[in-house]
Amino acid sequence: MAISFDECFQTYPPFSPPADLDDFWAESIRELKGFPVKNQTKALLKGTILKETIYDISFQSYGNATLTGSLVIPRKRGDLPVLVYFHDYAKDRPQIIKGLTEAGVAQLILDLRGHGTQLIRPVLKEGEIPDPDWTPGYYRKGLEAKESFFLKANYLDVIRTIEFLRLTDGIDGDKIILAGKGIGASMALFGAANSPRVKALILETPNFCHVDDTQLKLGTSWSKEVSEQIANAKSKKAQVKKNLSYFDSLNFSKKIKIPTLVSVGMEDKVSHPKSVFALFNHLVCDKRMQVYPTEGNEAGVAGDKQNLANLEFSKEILFPE
Repeated sequence: MAISFDECFQTYPPFSPPADLDDFWAESIRELKGFPVKNQTKALLKGTILKETIYDISFQSYGNATLTGSLVIPRKRGDLPVLVYFHDYAKDRPQIIKGLTEAGVAQLILDLRGHGTQLIRPVLKEGEIPDPDWTPGYYRKGLEAKESFFLKANYLDVIRTIEFLRLTDGIDGDKIILAGKGIGASMALFGAANSPRVKALILETPNFCHVDDTQLKLGTSWSKEVSEQIANAKSKKAQVKKNLSYFDSLNFSKKIKIPTLVSVGMEDKVSHPKSVFALFNHLVCDKRMQVYPTEGNEAGVAGDKQNLANLEFSKEILFPE
């Protein structure tokens, strides 16, 4: 039976972050400063007939991991605002977002750490079909000591991305929109909670928010890996569950004071609708939601509906009339 809109709309769980949440992340961000940026950009496409220059970029982040992506800068004068997009777990980064160049907005589309060319997928035999639910296992360990959980590095990568943009010619490092899908949405929210340079948020079917049994029992994407980790923790289950709260993006929600666009698919089996509404309901800012009543995790993909909503939202924030 499909979950009802009314049930989701009324989801408002207690807000009870760990007492030392801010201290943990302040120390983690200090740790990040010990790793040099080492940024590199290389132009791929540039010419008089093109409206934009496309760069291959890379920079170093937490643990000296190298992040890669594509930076697209419209050929307009001055430093331009930028939209950064973080894709979902075990997925590929999306194509360049149509319409941003015409609007005068640069865009940075990153590979998450451990993804892109670093993601090793299973070798398929002839005629074998890839498992759509396959995941690389990055979330199967690390929660017994929160300092080593994979999502800590993901979140710190967002802070480093903002630092990279500040060092990039042609970019206005004080006019940043962070956008993401699934895990990438929680990453974007973390970045906005910890940087005044972020002017707006776009959260497409966010997950790793309100991480309760309802979310974990979905058994898809990262939730099946975290559930495995909890099951294997034995005597440390309580500690593992407590450590999850340091990464639950619901616990960063009260720090968001900027305009935020959220999307939800009411038939989503990856980002549970109740978890999405729990996050949305705890946001205290200018917020709006795109609801897709009959769509799942790919909510808004058909007809490019969500990309168009993202574009209009970005223009409204960056170029108010």
